[in-house]
Amino acid sequence: MKTDFTLPLLPPPPEIETREILKQLTLSHRHLAELKGVVKTIPNEQILINTLSLQEKKYNVEKKRHFLPRMV
Repeated sequence: MKTDFTLPLLPPPPEIETREILKQLTLSHRHLAELKGVVKTIPNEQILINTLSLQEKKYNVEKKRHFLPRMV
């Protein structure tokens, strides 16, 4: 099976920093700064990180349980 695939020419077009992207960048920067401030109020940031990984593991187990055929 042969498919035609052409890569765009490099370098990318110079208009990467559009007005919309710069607006979103400013908004994202502000939200990250707020998050950084909130994280500093947590006595042990590692607790938050460990909790997130546990939540991800729980979600993956539930997802696998949902999609795997049930053994009877």
